[in-house]
Formats: sequence, structure tokens, C-alpha cells
Amino acid sequence: MRILSVLALLVASPVLAQDAPLYNAAHPTAIRTAPSDAPSTAIGQVSRGSTVEVLARDRGWVRVRLEGWVRESDLIVADSSLRPLSAADIRSDPAAAKDKLVRWQVQAVSLQTADALRTGLSVGEPYLLALGPGVEKTLVYLAIPPGLMATARTLPAMTDIVVVARVRNGRSEPAGVPILDLQSITRQ
Repeated sequence: MRILSVLALLVASPVLAQDAPLYNAAHPTAIRTAPSDAPSTAIGQVSRGSTVEVLARDRGWVRVRLEGWVRESDLIVADSSLRPLSAADIRSDPAAAKDKLVRWQVQAVSLQTADALRTGLSVGEPYLLALGPGVEKTLVYLAIPPGLMATARTLPAMTDIVVVARVRNGRSEPAGVPILDLQSITRQ
């Protein structure tokens, strides 16, 4: 009995990284969310010859890690609060918009430093003055965290970018400009 429980534990537990062998897909193979012989939706596909790392084994199935590259602009932050909000939506109900995550295409106008007139931003805080989102072309202040400053500095005036940002203030005083905290910047 003890041997069976240890064997079951070994079969169901993840393989340690240093022991994990690499495998190549023999043919195009569907990636599924769980091991099951019942029909289920594929969430992706491993191309023939792609290398995968086996993380766990379960009843003839293996959990794999696959490494590769995709365009950053094809990804969005995995956050359940990501909603399709416009700047007008945010300004019309600033309290409800606070802390919502948005993915917007905007036009970066210039890198600025906040002064005392920019309520909602700290004096000296760097931000991107932007127009958008999309066809709205309204003013938006995008507060820049230290980790994104190098990217922000390289943006020429009037560059189209896609940003993921969290709403800090939906309607700052005195001009009613939304202030968002940048999470990511991707050039178009």
C-alpha cells in the first residue's frame, strides 16, 4: 500500500526543473488546460519540432512549458478588471473608473514634469501628455513609473503607442483631464 501511494505521488507531482528533460513535438499537437480524453477546447498548438519542457505527468498526459516569442502588442495584461472604457466614460463617472485597467491606443505628444497646477500628480512627477484613446483625441496624463522612463524618453512627439494603464483619477482639476498610471508602453 505504501509503495502505491509513493508511486501515485511521484506520478502526479511536478518534475523538478533540474531533472526535467526537453522534448520535441513529433507533430502539431493541441495544448489543453487539463488532462482529459473527453473532447475539450484547445488553447493553443505546439508546432512540429517545437521544444517543450515536461513539468508534470498525469494518466498518459504531460504538463509542458513552452518558450517562445510573440509581439508585445498582441498581448494584454491578464487582469480581470481590464474593461473597454473610453476617456468620456472615465470623465463621466470618475469614482467608478478609479483603479480600472484600460488598454488604449494613444498618441504620445510629449514627456512632461508635473507642476503644482497638475492636481492629481505629484510636483516633479514625470508624465506623458497624450491624445486619445483612439479617435477621441482628448488630453490624457499618463504617469510614468521609474521602470518605464527609459522607454518614455525614446518616444518622438506624436508617436502612436498602445498603453495598459490603471485609472488614478478620472477627472483631475481644473481641466478635467484623466490621469492614468502606466503599466506598459508598446510602439505601434
